[in-house]
Amino acid sequence: MSADRSRPGPRRLLERRPVVIAALVLAGLLLLVGSLPWAVGEASTVLGARDVSVPGSAAAPGVGAAALVVAAAALAAALGRRIGAVLAGLVLVGAAALVAASTVGFLSDPAAPVRSAAAELSGVPELDGAATTTPWPALAIVLAVALLVLGVVTLVASRRWQAAGRRFERDTPAPGPRSAASRATDDRTRAMDDWDALGRGEDPSQPAGPGTGAPEQPSSATTP
Repeated sequence: MSADRSRPGPRRLLERRPVVIAALVLAGLLLLVGSLPWAVGEASTVLGARDVSVPGSAAAPGVGAAALVVAAAALAAALGRRIGAVLAGLVLVGAAALVAASTVGFLSDPAAPVRSAAAELSGVPELDGAATTTPWPALAIVLAVALLVLGVVTLVASRRWQAAGRRFERDTPAPGPRSAASRATDDRTRAMDDWDALGRGEDPSQPAGPGTGAPEQPSSATTP
């Protein structure tokens, strides 16, 4: 029984911490993919043919911007309540759309950013041959799908986070049993009160009230 409970289930994946960690991991992967070359080619210069490569941050600028947005969404999901979690989910979905659109835009004409890089290198926006695309844009598409799924999960899980927060806010700790030290202090105080009552000539075993306690002294005054 205990082994089955310790296994992570679907409910545990909907908790706040796994969602935040997944968002941070995806943000880091987007930054890594954006720093890798997405397209390569050759350009002719006065010194001969030189290789030209374009990183993902230049080929698809939306990928790097989406990485920063996803990191901010992770922070909002970690610190915010339901509204913050809902906004984080919407931001993740928007970041997925941004990554997908930017990557698809690059794949529609991968030679364009390579020609721009060749123009900066040789002054002529021409390539010796065709530009070659690396596998990293495909990985960016996979990350976009993962961001979309994580955004939907965040939107669904935000209801559970709010319900848990309300439960913890409403629950108040029940008064526990009195400690032995507190009971001993009360016993000593009661014993001292009984001793003082005996010194006044009162019976501590009798309840306090009208007609109890020390006998009244007869008044010295007489009525005519």
